[in-house]
Amino acid sequence: MEERAELQRGLLQLDGSVFFLILLILSVLFSFWSLLIQRGQVAAALRGGDAQSLPSPLPFKRASSALVIGSLGFFFRLALGTLERAQTGEDPLALRSAQVNILASVLVLGAALLRFYDLLLNEYREQTGTLSQLQFDEIDDLPPV
Repeated sequence: MEERAELQRGLLQLDGSVFFLILLILSVLFSFWSLLIQRGQVAAALRGGDAQSLPSPLPFKRASSALVIGSLGFFFRLALGTLERAQTGEDPLALRSAQVNILASVLVLGAALLRFYDLLLNEYREQTGTLSQLQFDEIDDLPPV
């Protein structure tokens, strides 16, 4: 009976992993779309056309980053569960592997959060003009890096 419950938990984790991998693929498509918009803007500028007539790529980049952060958060939670199980087990290699995976998950999630923060700064700059040293007083409410 306990083995069946463990298998059901494993199946739920695999289903969640599939779902969040699909979200990661969707985030790549959003990134691809934003890249195409940027390419169109540059091509329009080269032709002497109005590059501003195209939509901003920033909403697509924001959506992509949000999907990545959400997905990486899910995988970080899975790594935490693996670490908890490894700590109660008796396999030192499994424990070391879980610790390495936690570190990798923290680094990847941290990088995604930093990229999202940078994206928000760039979006702020696009809306308000360039960020000079004097303008940093206006964004003190943003979290520090």
